[in-house]
Amino acid sequence: MRWKDEGIIIAAKKYGDKNLILSLFTKNHGKRRGLIKLTNNSNYKFQISNLLHAEWSAKLPENLGFLKCELIESPFHHFFQDRLKSITIVSFSSILEKVLPESEPCAVLYDNFRYFIDVIKHNNQSWQSHYLNLELLLLTQLGFKLDLSKCAVTGVKENLQFISPKTGRAVSKKAGDYADKLLPFPQMLHDVYNNNLQNSYSFQEFQLGLKVTGYFLNKYLFLQLNMKFPELRNLMLSL
Repeated sequence: MRWKDEGIIIAAKKYGDKNLILSLFTKNHGKRRGLIKLTNNSNYKFQISNLLHAEWSAKLPENLGFLKCELIESPFHHFFQDRLKSITIVSFSSILEKVLPESEPCAVLYDNFRYFIDVIKHNNQSWQSHYLNLELLLLTQLGFKLDLSKCAVTGVKENLQFISPKTGRAVSKKAGDYADKLLPFPQMLHDVYNNNLQNSYSFQEFQLGLKVTGYFLNKYLFLQLNMKFPELRNLMLSL
């Protein structure tokens, strides 16, 4: 079996002295792994976030397979000196590596991840909004879409200030009688959910959004898979 595709490196693990096991998030084949041989000048190709032309081959689809890769773009040098951006890219790559099912195409998420790398690479001030959008999209693509469009209790669309940790649905201020048991609904997350990704917000507002999406990523994905929530993702809350 053989296929060709483009893909983003989301993990690389050394295998012996002269090989790597690469994990790629590909446009048309989802998450795929393959063995690739290292050469003296090839290490730079295999950084997290690098975009590759990949050719995968194996006798059977379920085999690990072998990869031949050509570098399309290496964006990491655009943001490696920014600690938050670097951690964000590596953290989301780690999340994808852990929770994406093998070999299931997810072109919408792939296109958004590639676009996010372009946004962060060009120092777009709205990159944090685009990142929250990525995490919401990941939940949606894996079957756990949050419903933040209206109050789960009253149906109103105004003054949505809370989110139910049980249902992932919005709750209005008027209906939030048990506010201490609800998650906050930050304005930044409200805007992102409604496809307004251009506004600027404080870092504290971004962290509030991260706490909400992180809660549901952990609840719906990591706990279900019996995995520990990534430390790098937690680090984004403590910078």
